[in-house]
Amino acid sequence: MISSLRGVLVAREPVPVVDVGGVGFAVQVSARTAARLPGRGEIVAFHTYLHVREDHLALYGFAAEEERALFVQLLGVQGVGPRAALTLLSSAAHEELVRALQDGDEAYLVKLPGVGKKTAARLVLELQGKFGVRGAAPAAQTDEPLVEEAVLALTSLGLTPRAAREAVDKVRARGLAPTTRVEDLVKAALQTGRPVA
Repeated sequence: MISSLRGVLVAREPVPVVDVGGVGFAVQVSARTAARLPGRGEIVAFHTYLHVREDHLALYGFAAEEERALFVQLLGVQGVGPRAALTLLSSAAHEELVRALQDGDEAYLVKLPGVGKKTAARLVLELQGKFGVRGAAPAAQTDEPLVEEAVLALTSLGLTPRAAREAVDKVRARGLAPTTRVEDLVKAALQTGRPVA
């Protein structure tokens, strides 16, 4: 799993390329993150998500952790793939998108590129109520960073974002110890029913 990337920005177009120790990583980014890129030759850092398919690997980068968290949540919605999720993040301000999802504002969502009435309804159905303070990233809970890392790890192992989130939530519902590590949560999620040490 590649959860973050830091290196020298060697290209900005058509997609950013980051040189890390002599290896160039092509990183798909949203318009919001693209606008915050430094100049070529400067250091850049991303929170990343590695999308794995049988015939394709794609790395997505985000300037802010809350943007990556929302991207992962969007992937958990049926019919929303990485490209569609990135388009949503590029077409609306983060706070406005969260507001629309939280308030069930389907009229706003259908105005965004690639979002029809059915997709808007699914987005609201599956994501409404999964955010904390309006405009904030997903639920402001102290274990949220741990949960997000576990979901990312599980998806890198081949689970869909939705299945990964459900498995983690089942473990989380039983309560997490203060000393729980990402590895513990991932292991317990893979073996549901087993308590986290």
